[in-house]
Amino acid sequence: MIFVFLPIFLFAGIIENNISKVYKEIYPNIKIENIIIKNYHNQKIKTIDISNINPKKTSGTIKINNSYIFYKLNAKIKVLKSIKIINKNESINHSNSKLKWIKFKNFYTYPITYYPNKAAKIYIPKNRIIYEYMLQNKNIIKTGEMINIISKSGGIEISFKAKALQNAKAGDTIKVKKDKQIFFVTIDKNGNGRL
Repeated sequence: MIFVFLPIFLFAGIIENNISKVYKEIYPNIKIENIIIKNYHNQKIKTIDISNINPKKTSGTIKINNSYIFYKLNAKIKVLKSIKIINKNESINHSNSKLKWIKFKNFYTYPITYYPNKAAKIYIPKNRIIYEYMLQNKNIIKTGEMINIISKSGGIEISFKAKALQNAKAGDTIKVKKDKQIFFVTIDKNGNGRL
């Protein structure tokens, strides 16, 4: 539980500031138009408990002096939306998505509020808000590409080239082929295959 102790008589403004702070930590670009507070009668505030706030929702409750107070947030937020169909494994970029202002609404999960260096994990229809679950890291290795394979044993390091037989992201284990031999390697962040 988070408590803010306030020893002096304050108005609804301090309540709004506490609510706003929670949303602004998650959505730095949010523009809060107003916060409607119900069941509050300008009483002396001893404590405010904001631990009940769910920043994916437009409304909720906070606890003031052991009483629950209902609030409703009216705001706008800039989110990433698809401006055309984005196919699975396609990079998210300025040609297929755009940051757009929308009315803040209840979200199932947090929307993307910036251009991520990622690719689509699933098919994304046109004019949809893009969420984290829709994204994956980009492939850094493409099928058929010759990649550097590194093998370390003891104090000796051996390096050679092999053909990638699968697309891969950093951390993936894929098949590669050297001459007629097929084996598995793990791709590091630099695009090397590690044995």
